[in-house]
Amino acid sequence: MTELQKILHDPSAEFADPCEVLVARRLSADDKVRVLEQWRYDLVRLQAASDENLTGDADSGSKIRKIDECLRQLEDERSTA
Repeated sequence: MTELQKILHDPSAEFADPCEVLVARRLSADDKVRVLEQWRYDLVRLQAASDENLTGDADSGSKIRKIDECLRQLEDERSTA
C-alpha cells in the first residue's frame, strides 16, 4: 500500500484537521483534492448513518464545511497559477 493509498483509506488518521492537507508537502495538488474529497465522502456517509441512528459524529457537519473551504482554496490556487 502506497502512502497515498494509506491516506485515502482514512484521511482523519493522518490529519487532525482538513487544513493540514493544504500544507502537506508530500502531496501534490491533485492528491490533496483526492484526499479532501475522500474525507468529505467518508463524513457524509458517517452523517447519513448517524441520521439513521446507527452511529455518528456530532462534529462531522463542521468538518464537511471546513473541507469544502479547503477545496475552494485549492481551486482558487489552481486558477491563479
